[in-house]
This record gives sequence, C-alpha cells and structure tokens, in this order.
Amino acid sequence: MAKISFESWRQTAIFHNPLKNGQLDTQEIEVRIDPLTGHQSTFNPALEGKISILFPDTDYAYLEERAEATQGQCFMCDGRWRTATPTYSTDILPGGRLQRGEAVLFPNLFPLAAFHAVVILGDRHFRLPNEISADLLEDAFAISVEYFRECHRYNPSVRYFTINANFLLPAGASVMHPHLQLLGSPFPGTHHQLLLEKSLAYYEANGSCYWTDLAKEEIERGERMITRMSDSTWFTAYAPVGANETDAVWTETSHFLEWGTAEIRQMAEGIAGVLRGYHDMKFSTYNFSCFSGPVDRSSPEFRCFLRLVNRQNAMPHHRTDDYYFQKLLKNEIIIQRPEKLATFLRRYF
Repeated sequence: MAKISFESWRQTAIFHNPLKNGQLDTQEIEVRIDPLTGHQSTFNPALEGKISILFPDTDYAYLEERAEATQGQCFMCDGRWRTATPTYSTDILPGGRLQRGEAVLFPNLFPLAAFHAVVILGDRHFRLPNEISADLLEDAFAISVEYFRECHRYNPSVRYFTINANFLLPAGASVMHPHLQLLGSPFPGTHHQLLLEKSLAYYEANGSCYWTDLAKEEIERGERMITRMSDSTWFTAYAPVGANETDAVWTETSHFLEWGTAEIRQMAEGIAGVLRGYHDMKFSTYNFSCFSGPVDRSSPEFRCFLRLVNRQNAMPHHRTDDYYFQKLLKNEIIIQRPEKLATFLRRYF
C-alpha cells in the first residue's frame, strides 16, 4: 500500500470590509488538491454558516406546483411509458425493455452514446430526496447491470459504462419524474478517461491500486469516513468536485459485470442514506455518476467508484451553481468542510 498524500496550499485575501464597518479584513483561503487528478477545491472559512448565499432555500411550494402542472404530460407516469417510450430490438433485449418492480429501462430517444438508456425510478411523478428508497434503487441498479451485460454481449467493443442521475431541473433533469441515465460506449468519457489514466499511472508507479489505497487511508484517518458495507467504503471527498460530495469505492470489483446482489444492494443503501442526509440539510437536488473499469477484463489498477453531489436548490429562477469557477476554470468551492459533512452523514447509517 502506497501512502496517499492529501495536499493543500493557502493564500490570504486582505481588504476593507463594509460588512465590518470598513475595517481591514483578512481571510485565509485553503486550496485542496485531489491526490489522484490534481483537481483544486477552494475553501474560505468565512463562508461557513453562510451557505444560503450560494444555495438559497428550496421552495417546496414551487416544487409541488411544478409537479402538479407537469404530471399530466409526463410520459413516465400512469403506464404511459408502455406506448410513449422506444424499445430495443429483441436481439439486444429480448423484451425490448427491462422491468423489475417499479423500475423500467428503455432506450433514450436522443442518445449520447451507442447505448444510452433511461431507468424510471418508480411510479410516483415527484419525490423528495429522502423518498428515494433503497429498495427502489436496488431494482433500478439490478436492471442497469443486466442491461450492461446484454449490451456487451451484443457488441463486445462496448466496454465502458456509467450509471448517472440528474434529480430535478437545477441538476439538469428534463422531467421531474425520478430516473437514471445509463451510458455505454467503446470509449470512456472525458472524466472517465482521466480516472482510468491516472489510476494506471499510480499503479505503475506504486505497484498498488489507488482506489484500495484510498479506501484504506480514509478508514485509518477516520475524519471523512461515513460507513463501510462489506467491500464498499463510503466517505466524503477531500477535494470535492461538487457541493457536499460523497464518494464510494468497491474495493473488490473493477467493473460492473463483476457485481452481484451484494454490491448492488450496497450502492442502493448507501445512496439512500446519503440522500436522507442531504434532505435534512435542506438540499433538494443531486447528481451522481458511478464509474466502471472496462468490462472485458479485470483491472488491477481500477475499482468501481461513485461520486454523489448536491446541485442548486429548486426554486423559481434559480441561479446556477456551476459558473466560470467550475465550468471553465475547473475548480470547485467547498461550502462546508468534508470532515464536518462526514460527521453529519454518519447518523444515517
């Protein structure tokens, strides 16, 4: 096991502050560096306790109004998906779609990859994050893995898969009805490729897997640990790429086709627990992506890895949480210390 270094650097901003009667104000800024990718995340302690400046409160009455206004036209509601959604040819999926419980998988009408599927998360048109249950997620993830297996069987060149979610409009969802987005391609996406390349470089330099080393390091340090479930380790990100980032590493599996019922259940329980925490923190939206190594081989340098982040809260005329600092400079603002976030989220496990 190689020793992972959690590095940061500091800088000082000095100015006359009108909020302090024009007195000279000194603010210490910490910039954290992701140990694998070098991504920079910036924390200004002056923002602690002032999260509402960047993330105003959710307007729950607005959400209820939007849900009522859009349910009648939702193609996922009231069984309309049976006639309103596309199907795969039977040589890809024997029934054209996949269904388990209230989870239904079908092709995206406007795909962004060779295989791009949507998974409906239940019959209800609108749910809050704490209403996304582990059982519902388990059904959705089970048919997702089955879908990946059938895609790779049909076209063995399709080796790279991700499980993704946009929850509500500020997180990029085009419909309010909860759902997942699955991507399968012969080529990994930009960030997926970066993770794979950096993981291989680490393995070649150190003779060990970064992801298993990271899980061990987070367990030993404890300050960002949330929980362990068999071979999955859940913790907050040292240098997050999004608000309140929570991560998980499956230390025994390098790709989705190595997953069984245990790994699927761990992902479902872990996400459901974190979402309950997010809800109690008054955050109403999220994105997540779960990354797999290439499914045609076991990769000693990689492990299945999940990122889960909050997005801007839902309200009329919401301001994006992704502006020049994130979108173009590729940095992120830490709205609360990951160590403090981990302490809060542990109570949900």
